[in-house]
Amino acid sequence: MVEALLPPTVDAIVLQVLPALDPIVLQAVLIDYFAWLFENLRGAASVVANNYLFLLTGVIAGMVIGTIPGMGGTVVLTILLPFTLALQQYEAFVLLSGALGATTFSGSLTAILINTPGSSSNAATLIDGYPMTQKGESETAITISAISSASGAVLAASIFILAIPLMIQVVLLFGPSEIFWIVMFAIVIIPFVVADRPLFGVLTGGLGALVAFIGVSPQTGEPRFTFGILTLNDGVELIAMLIGFFAISEIVRIASLGRNTIVDFDQVELAGSKMEGLRIFLANKWLWFRCSIIGLVIGAIPGAGGSAAAFVAYAHAIQSSPDKETFGKGNPLGILAPESANDAKDGGQLFPTLGLGIPGSGSMAVFLGAMLMHGVFPGPTVLTDNTELVLIIALSVLCSNVMTSIIGLAVANKATYILRVPVPLLLTGITVLSLTSVLVVRNAAVDMLVTVVFAVLGIIMVYLEINRIPFLIAFVLAGILERQYHLATQFAGGDRLGAFFGAPLDQLLIAIFVISLVLLVIPREKLLERFVG
Repeated sequence: MVEALLPPTVDAIVLQVLPALDPIVLQAVLIDYFAWLFENLRGAASVVANNYLFLLTGVIAGMVIGTIPGMGGTVVLTILLPFTLALQQYEAFVLLSGALGATTFSGSLTAILINTPGSSSNAATLIDGYPMTQKGESETAITISAISSASGAVLAASIFILAIPLMIQVVLLFGPSEIFWIVMFAIVIIPFVVADRPLFGVLTGGLGALVAFIGVSPQTGEPRFTFGILTLNDGVELIAMLIGFFAISEIVRIASLGRNTIVDFDQVELAGSKMEGLRIFLANKWLWFRCSIIGLVIGAIPGAGGSAAAFVAYAHAIQSSPDKETFGKGNPLGILAPESANDAKDGGQLFPTLGLGIPGSGSMAVFLGAMLMHGVFPGPTVLTDNTELVLIIALSVLCSNVMTSIIGLAVANKATYILRVPVPLLLTGITVLSLTSVLVVRNAAVDMLVTVVFAVLGIIMVYLEINRIPFLIAFVLAGILERQYHLATQFAGGDRLGAFFGAPLDQLLIAIFVISLVLLVIPREKLLERFVG
């Protein structure tokens, strides 16, 4: 284990370099800064290298399941999560990080080849990706996507890794009350951001928080909402909820389409040139860089998601191109831009998820759930107490994106074969795998009932077109919110007003919270229309 110590060089930067701007001192400080970082990286890189089989397994699972439309990162991580319980902590997170990095690119393969995105974040890619396939340039398009995805993810993850020592200094300012307000911000604000209809987002988020409170109170020992079922004293099992709410409901949605295969399409034959794809990427490296930064920044905004990053980058590509009229007709920059941002957002999501304990998306919420299940309490203390784990996750995400792109280029012509499997056979296999994962956790019959209940709830929300992510985020964060509330109150000697409103940082966070909420609530149209539709 690498010691999770704050590098003294950060204090030196603030106290010595900034006032004096002495180049010699700056050079010495930076040398110490990077020496500390690379010493930590050596240990993390060794762990990732020793667990390469888990990384590869996660990549393959992410690519196979992620190719199926609707089965995005949230569902992939949900299915894999219970099987990590038998693994060591580092092995589990290498596996999950591998799957996380693989799902994004695999969805672009189907977007390019058969005009069907694997997830909503790949929707921007098909605008020009499929027209390139129709023009006989599918291999060129896939090459552009593979290189852009891998390099965008590498850039974003590298920036995250380089920023860790400074992030540690920042998060040391946060105590229980500050974390309380940050988590409250996430629970209240994220539904406005991720939901098309904010009212439903707020309601589903509130429902998720209520479900999270089922079980015995950790403070008073009194059962809450258990209805006399002893097994529920431990609360709603996370995996049972996730499997029903996401995996089973998606299976039912796909089955209801009435198709023999997931997507009806003719045989896909690759055409084009890998070298041409590489040439186009190199010729537009500055567009790639700008779009990767766009993805990094948007990914760091909790709830913004990959779709926003991809479409903002796509719009930037159009805006900065002299050939605007060619977009939508097979312009390769229409692939380079969204795929660069789409995978760079994974590195951006690491900032709020690992730095503050706020999930940037549904898949990151599952990731936080995995941390809880493996004895890591999400929040700013993760950076200081589990520095090596943070680096392992970042390196695994980086490596998985590179591996995914390499594998994707090698087997692109076979990537759509899974979509040819008859729907009954494919969905039966996924259902058996999902339900098995529920029983693996604690072999309790009530968990199957929980799965069925949340599957019904998930199906209803799918057909009402209500976003399920606010429910998941509130469910994961509610327990953290409650714990920080009691810790802050305890540290303040029972003075709740002083605990949450006394410190300057608390007041700043409250101001940001209120201003953000007001800006989101102020309607530009009629209030009811703004919230409901």
